[in-house]
Amino acid sequence: MKQYEYLGREGKGRFCIKGVDVFKYPWYSFGECAVVLHPDTKKPYAFSTYSVTCGEKTVRFLAGKFDNDEWVFYAASDEDQEV
Repeated sequence: MKQYEYLGREGKGRFCIKGVDVFKYPWYSFGECAVVLHPDTKKPYAFSTYSVTCGEKTVRFLAGKFDNDEWVFYAASDEDQEV
């Protein structure tokens, strides 16, 4: 099973991954899902895989919402999080 790194939660409509604010750009969906664990409760969630492009930089990530309707972000633990 692939491992994913927890990146954080969004509370104000702004979240940067590798210097890119993902809320400023359209999200491209890969049509793929992965199961990730809540960092505190370890409850499983199925999140979708997305990417955003800013200039020459494309960042790939998993995103979804926890029960409190807060956006949460994960990245692959290996180097394929940036394509």
